[in-house]
Amino acid sequence: MPSQKYFLVFLTTAVLVTLTGKSSFAFSITPDQTQPIKDSDRTYKYEEYYDFRQGVTRLDAWPDFSPGKPFPPDPRRELNKGQVVEIRPGGTDGLLYLLNQRFGNFWEFVPKGNLAGSFNIQNYYACNADFPCIDGRYGPQGVGAYFKLNYIPDVERGDPTGSTVHWIQRILLNFDIENGQVINDQIPNDKIDIVPNAGSPYYDESYPISGSNPTLFFDLPYVAGSFTRKNHYFYAETYLVNEVPGGTKDPQTGVVKRKVEIYSGVRWGWENIYTPKKTFVDSLYSSGETDTFQLTKLTPGAKFHAEINNDISGNICNPNTYLEARHNSETLRSDNDSSSVGDGFASALTGNVSSDGTINLTVGAYGGGGNHIRGKDGGKYELAVQVFEDENDFPYVIGANSGGGGVSRERPGGTQHNPILPNARDGNWQVFRNVPGCRWYDPHTTYGFEFQALDDTLFTEILDFPIGDDNRFTVSVGDTIVGEFSPGESLDFVSLFGHGISNFKITDIDSLFGSTEETAFPIQLAFNDRIGSFKMRPISKESSPQSVPESSSVFGLLTLGAWGFIKALKIKSNKQQ
Repeated sequence: MPSQKYFLVFLTTAVLVTLTGKSSFAFSITPDQTQPIKDSDRTYKYEEYYDFRQGVTRLDAWPDFSPGKPFPPDPRRELNKGQVVEIRPGGTDGLLYLLNQRFGNFWEFVPKGNLAGSFNIQNYYACNADFPCIDGRYGPQGVGAYFKLNYIPDVERGDPTGSTVHWIQRILLNFDIENGQVINDQIPNDKIDIVPNAGSPYYDESYPISGSNPTLFFDLPYVAGSFTRKNHYFYAETYLVNEVPGGTKDPQTGVVKRKVEIYSGVRWGWENIYTPKKTFVDSLYSSGETDTFQLTKLTPGAKFHAEINNDISGNICNPNTYLEARHNSETLRSDNDSSSVGDGFASALTGNVSSDGTINLTVGAYGGGGNHIRGKDGGKYELAVQVFEDENDFPYVIGANSGGGGVSRERPGGTQHNPILPNARDGNWQVFRNVPGCRWYDPHTTYGFEFQALDDTLFTEILDFPIGDDNRFTVSVGDTIVGEFSPGESLDFVSLFGHGISNFKITDIDSLFGSTEETAFPIQLAFNDRIGSFKMRPISKESSPQSVPESSSVFGLLTLGAWGFIKALKIKSNKQQ
């Protein structure tokens, strides 16, 4: 079937095949089809953000079925990746039924059996806008499948050759081949692949432009326009046939029928999976900031899934987000960090498109809950929204706080009660190797502990201190006491020193916070990169800093002095209260 019959753009396609039954004769398919051939062993992804289109090229398989019967439930889940497979020699029941229904008055179709030679699969791969089909006779900027096979006859064993050899192809598809409109997903359009009013059942005579001949079959069905936003599939049974003399005479008309012997065949095809999608890119820089987004001209009532990805290059601390969707008078809210693509602090939710065909979304930085949940850090994020026209394709659970499935994705380090624990020991040092930044970490300690950066890591900020009976902690860098800090406060080393630091200490810890060694004293830190390594060890009161020497520069002295004076006033005020 030539490409100009199909009109659809930016849809995902995939090569499909199904094994029905192998013959014991000498006929074979090359290359070896027990594994996907090289050109079909691919997965493609194509996204076009501005028009809500996305898809992933897959290699799946369809099961066999008889004419007029519906597909088995969700056939795309039955995989037979990328293989061109042999089907019953002499024609399937579906093929013979269609041939006799259309041409039975003047043609006679005889199942002959297997060939002695072989079919060589010269080309068979899925194509789309990112990986176009390559053929100069057709416009290659579409999505579909490129299929070409060579017939290699075994003449000595009687395989047919010459101008009487032809190809017959049965196609099964869920749309009208003339305009691309989806007709029925369950009972496909089942027909012989020929032009309307064709005088013969031969594919090569209906489409001479394809270049198919007695030793070559070629087809490049693809979609190449903007017609509809629906899932489409195309499924083919391709047989080599030979027209021979000796047809029977019709007793009523006296016409001698044209006799066609049907030999070996293969099954192949493609599928496109269409999921509308829109991706927004933005940033949050404070706990009070919100961003709003709207999608329009959607199908009212269609299901959607919205998900945030904040694990973006350039983020040191990924923003802890909440997500809201306004549906008529109802507001769906999610802040359960359940996004499957976030960095552990991103939200997701599901819902339905409003009756006016819109989705209204709000993204904000979640800053509530004191120091228990991070939210003051900023950074970039992506918001992806998928709209599912067919509810059978919707893999999520609709709900106000479903979060894409209703399960929270809290990860270690999100709160002081679930800190990241050491993953190694080095003497009395507890080592945190290649841990994500901006999390809570917890070693065992009594009076205080020392932090030492490893590799290229530098400490850029203490984001928060733990809440408990003790609410005053002393931080020092080298022999310099920087100041005292309480839960809810932070210490920015870069602002104070002009750069990140490799070592600091926290002392004056009067009571522990957790009941185990690993939860004794959690601390929330930021690094100079998204991933860092460091180690920590307990220190005694005798080894803690006791004095504040002069700074190495006038600027450093003024900075530390002014900052310390302000902290002292604040501490005095807090103690008086």
